[in-house]
Amino acid sequence: MNRKDRSEKITEFALAVVGITAIFLRAFYVYYTPSWRRQHDVIGFGTGEGQAAFIEFFYGGHVLLDFDPREKWGFFQPPLHHMVAALWIRIQELFGIGYDAACEHVQVLTLIYSLIALWAAFLIFKYFGLEKKALLLAFTITAIHPGFILMSGSVNNDMAAIMFTLLTVYYSLRWYDDRSWKHTIILALFIGMGMMTKLSVALVVPATALLFVVRMVQGGADGFVRYMKQLVVFTFICGPIALWSPIRNYILFKVPFGYTPEVGEPVERPLLARLFDIRSSIPYVSRISNGDQYDEFNIFLGMLKTSFFGDENFAYEIARTGHSGLGRSVFMGLGWAVFISGAILAVLGIYAVCRVLFSERYIKDPVIRAYLGTVLTVSMIMYISFMFKSPYSSSMDFRYVIYLIPVCAVMMGMYADKGEKWFGVGAAALTVLFAGSSVATYLLLCLA
Repeated sequence: MNRKDRSEKITEFALAVVGITAIFLRAFYVYYTPSWRRQHDVIGFGTGEGQAAFIEFFYGGHVLLDFDPREKWGFFQPPLHHMVAALWIRIQELFGIGYDAACEHVQVLTLIYSLIALWAAFLIFKYFGLEKKALLLAFTITAIHPGFILMSGSVNNDMAAIMFTLLTVYYSLRWYDDRSWKHTIILALFIGMGMMTKLSVALVVPATALLFVVRMVQGGADGFVRYMKQLVVFTFICGPIALWSPIRNYILFKVPFGYTPEVGEPVERPLLARLFDIRSSIPYVSRISNGDQYDEFNIFLGMLKTSFFGDENFAYEIARTGHSGLGRSVFMGLGWAVFISGAILAVLGIYAVCRVLFSERYIKDPVIRAYLGTVLTVSMIMYISFMFKSPYSSSMDFRYVIYLIPVCAVMMGMYADKGEKWFGVGAAALTVLFAGSSVATYLLLCLA
């Protein structure tokens, strides 16, 4: 075996190890995390409120809401995930599983969504031709990223929405290369079902629309007619699936489109403080309720911390469960390792994105570069504007746009392969530290 073949075998083995580790971490996290813990808008089964209650609403035989969804917390969401989860509970009961256990097993659905999302990210990496170390870098950042581990155990609709978003990104690129009816219909279904899961999936629609417009212009008169036919069919499939729920709620109950209730601790800080005050005494999100001096308010720190740990403080959790001070110190140290390595990787990611999007050396087709740039720009503009429009701590949670991690990772892989040598070496070393500390954190979290 020559050196090239040996290198390829080592890379394939490393990819397999990362993939198996990612699957194990997600499954283990679901195993040791109850359905009511580290959740968002879920409250809990049997409480009558939250997205768990929305699942129970459909489990009870209801088909459509017959009251204003703003009357019950969590019922304002589009219902696809909740309908599927209710059906999943019913299926389990057919096999003799008790109701309480079946409710806990809703996390199995979100675990599956997480794995499909990881598969979709891998397809995106392969679409852009990532190989060897570039593929390993992008895949490791995505597969071991703590945000995806946390969301694999979410009972709410976030993980399903991220899954549909990444599938939309991949099939938008596939449609651009092969404008077949098959890809048109698949893309329409993924966007429609995604928005029937959570309306924020629409954030990637402008980038997809850009690809349609470009192909219409490039195709001339004949192409315009052909793609217009596809667009009409796309709209008739996607539109009703995506919008029937918010339209119905508006007609019957006057619920505004995009309605989101205020939730979380209010962030009453000046604009400059939210942008430039980056002091932080802990790697986790600061909470007065946890004994910290203030509630997290800086949007950039909020992005980073919530992407790694949600809005939890694992050191506080481990201390609260009665473990010794050593356990708290271990989680604080691991937290800093994840935060610092992840923050530097984020800076490198921004650098790589800027270099890749403005050079044909990495992606020759300017339309594809524009597509990726549109996905990133629209998502970040809407995400940051949401933080200021809804000045509450929950609006800073990076889970809303966590699909941007594989989008950035693919460009980091490209730049590590074809860009400056220091970048590849530095990104690889940081990724090892980031992945190692993330794995240790989420393995030991079972003690909390």
